[in-house]
Amino acid sequence: MILNENVDRKIIPIAGGKGGVGKSVLAANLALSMAMYEKRVVLVDLDLGGSNLHTMLGLRNINPGIGNFVSKRKSSFRNLLYETEYDNLSFVPGDVLVYGLGELTKSTKSKIIKGLLEIDADYIVIDLGAGTNFTVVDFFLVSNSGLIITTPQAISVMNAYSFLKNFVFRFLQRAFAPDRQISTYLRKVRKERRIGERHSINQIISSISQMNPAAGEKGEAFLEVLQPKLILNRVKNVEDIGMAEGLRDLCAQNLSIELECLGTIMEDERINRSIDLQKPFILDNSEGVTTGEIHRISQKIIQSSNFPEMPLELDYYADSFELAHIETENDVNALQERGGNESVRQDMDKLMELIRIQQERIRELQGTLRKLSINQG
Repeated sequence: MILNENVDRKIIPIAGGKGGVGKSVLAANLALSMAMYEKRVVLVDLDLGGSNLHTMLGLRNINPGIGNFVSKRKSSFRNLLYETEYDNLSFVPGDVLVYGLGELTKSTKSKIIKGLLEIDADYIVIDLGAGTNFTVVDFFLVSNSGLIITTPQAISVMNAYSFLKNFVFRFLQRAFAPDRQISTYLRKVRKERRIGERHSINQIISSISQMNPAAGEKGEAFLEVLQPKLILNRVKNVEDIGMAEGLRDLCAQNLSIELECLGTIMEDERINRSIDLQKPFILDNSEGVTTGEIHRISQKIIQSSNFPEMPLELDYYADSFELAHIETENDVNALQERGGNESVRQDMDKLMELIRIQQERIRELQGTLRKLSINQG
């Protein structure tokens, strides 16, 4: 695990407890925002089995990617990097239509992680797959300060909690791997499936302390290095932050980690349109409130030389969640001053461009169908 606060090159994995929370869109636009502030950024698509990050940047899926690297058709991870049309931003594609990469062996994961550590950049932003399985969690554990994305819906928040629970437990498994007694105990905890039988991390640490007091202290010290950050996406009002605060409290009570909030991003229907147009959202909507929120989050990371340590002005707010509350309230007011939800405004040029792209796709499909009909005839 890389401790980001101790190094100049920051590795930032981005995960979500479930699909559809906006993880890939945020990864692409956050990386681009950092690059716009003249930081050397490498964006990596590690959503293996569902790689589509290239579409968020308007790139074609034709370059060698991690799928080729894993399949031994590329010997060096550095050879996968290629410069995008955006200054300071390089990209590493994902599976590039190579099949069977959803589940990875331990040796394959180690090979990819070793390759990531060879990259020379200021920031390495990694878009991970959806879900809470250990393949995703292991990549999230590349550094101590990954970003977890959730929406305010209860099921999304609980999926984010499940991910963080697996993240902490997996970390302890790896930390205590050399200790046979504790490793055996952790495997037993993982296998228990009795109804109502749940072990909080506090209980696990307490049990470890009973086996070996020194190991219990070691476990508590290990957990202090974990500093995941939360981004609440698709926020509609200030009250939505209450769901994020609930997640923070669950993590403190059951997982023994302090979850901080990097910020919130308002619901914006134009994001879906930018995906259809295959253009980065922050470039296509440079003056919007949502774009400002993404830049604000990237600035919090960039301006903290010891990230994930966050220099908070505690004279003005109690913690990162109160700051997020203030920021969201200001964003809501800004939207109201502009006449309501900005996404309602129609940009006819962009709308016509979207229609043109859709018509081209329909013509391509019709041409393919005609060829198939001729061949069959």
